[in-house]
Amino acid sequence: MIAYGWCGELAADDRDEVLTLIRRAADYDAEAGFSAIDPSAVDAHSSAEKRVWHLPIRARRDLSAQSDTPWIVVAYLHLEVDADGFGSVQFVVDPDYRSRGIATLLVEELGLDTTADGGWAGTGARVLREWAYGTHPAAERLTARFAVPAVRRQWTLLRHLSGPWAAPLEPLTTEFAIAEPAPFADVETALGAVLSATAIPARHRETLSSAVSSGSVVVASEGGEPVGFVRFDPALHEHEGLSAARLGALVVADRASGKGLGSALLTQALTALRDCGAQLALMRIDPEDERAVRMCRLLSFEQEEAHTCYQIGEIGHKTNDDMCHLLTTTHAAGSVL
Repeated sequence: MIAYGWCGELAADDRDEVLTLIRRAADYDAEAGFSAIDPSAVDAHSSAEKRVWHLPIRARRDLSAQSDTPWIVVAYLHLEVDADGFGSVQFVVDPDYRSRGIATLLVEELGLDTTADGGWAGTGARVLREWAYGTHPAAERLTARFAVPAVRRQWTLLRHLSGPWAAPLEPLTTEFAIAEPAPFADVETALGAVLSATAIPARHRETLSSAVSSGSVVVASEGGEPVGFVRFDPALHEHEGLSAARLGALVVADRASGKGLGSALLTQALTALRDCGAQLALMRIDPEDERAVRMCRLLSFEQEEAHTCYQIGEIGHKTNDDMCHLLTTTHAAGSVL
């Protein structure tokens, strides 16, 4: 048996329990590569652009049937609904309560009907979307049981930068001028110029702008005009016992596309990460982007993980690509749509 109730703001006791759960789950899942809910989510509030809902899920400790056993928070669902009724879900189950039916019971009780008056469970959501990062059997079982379709996928790729499995890293010859890595703040104007020169929708440019707002950036130019960039985070973390760092957005202006600039930028970023002490480089790509997949394979990247975007419901003027482009941070372990 579980107990829950939607709220726009977590009560003090619930907030503390949810925050502890989020942090415990993040530590538990770090080695497996599952992403974590940002702790700041517990303090999120509604605004003119979106409605924020919190759902702490409680059960008696150890799922006891004894009436005197205290109730504790065993799972947490975070939902943000935009003005069009598009709901972005994050969900996590306490590591000690996974594979015990918490997520299944929640879906059975709430249902997945987004067409009723008031949207899903009265939250106003007409569409529910969640990314399950990492190939986790709990997410696969849950979505298969409730026939939740996958609408988008991503891969995490890995490249060894040192050690016996590392391929050589040689600078690539290019007609473009490639600068040394610089902090984001020093090249923000150049990045805006590159994004404006790409044939991608404005909504995607805005997403990329926010995705590159930190870390280091390598910028390429032609005749003094920025034509491409790659972002990376030199901060090291442990991955499978090795020091790893992440590559972020890689963008090339239309007029520079097809000339090997993407490979040259990526090679420069990989070299910088290696020089910072990273033994591995990690990045995510869309497996349907054949050019990106081919480029990464030629640069000795290997596929490590697959990630899936699941969705319930539709909004007529928004495509699946619109709704899945923003990557929501979620837990695959026990995730629910």
